Amino acid sequence: MPLLIFLIAIACSISPATAHDLWLEKDGKRLTLYQGHRLSTHSGAEIMAYGGSFVTAAQCFDARGGLRPLGVLGTSPWTAVGDCTALLLTVSSGYWSKTPWETKNVPKPQAPGAIKSWLSSDNLKRLERWSPACAHPFSTGLEIVPQGDPFSLKPDDKLVVRVFRAGQPLAGVPVAYHGDTRGTTDPDGRIAIRLRHAGIQLISASIEVALQDGKADVEILAATLQFELPQ
Repeated sequence: MPLLIFLIAIACSISPATAHDLWLEKDGKRLTLYQGHRLSTHSGAEIMAYGGSFVTAAQCFDARGGLRPLGVLGTSPWTAVGDCTALLLTVSSGYWSKTPWETKNVPKPQAPGAIKSWLSSDNLKRLERWSPACAHPFSTGLEIVPQGDPFSLKPDDKLVVRVFRAGQPLAGVPVAYHGDTRGTTDPDGRIAIRLRHAGIQLISASIEVALQDGKADVEILAATLQFELPQ
């Protein structure tokens, strides 16, 4: 592993900037990205606004794991249409610095007296349907990968997932279900998560990676797996 990794739970994130959920809602053929606390156990605003540069990458995958066209209709909120087996978004709220008085959305050099600073980066993967390609990572970033068809499950069933980064499974990573940490991954990066309800499912994990760019102490990498069970 190229850099020292510090493991943290989503529920214990160091800043409100990283303590909210990301999810995609579907309306007909349109998918719209939201962030907030509507679907989690955390307190806070149900929906939080974000800027037009929030989404830094978007990839639409077919059943074989190949790329498909994706039509982006808007950026704030981010809205797109595409026939995706899986849709993978990368988003970033940029650099954050915590001082004894406040937390600011700026790099460490712009926050005199900063006691902690970080760069925030999230991957959100929404599965529309199952295919064998979905049992493998679609990227080299932090990613949660189901090991079986989640759409065949019902509430109270367990789904086994694995957490990957750079194609390698990560051990000891805390994994949360709708913001509530359920345990940590085993030496093979696996954990079984019980699905508590129908509708939108959000399974999340995060790690910290030391940074050497002089703008922040660490990068917080977060990943969310989203899919839906019939109501």
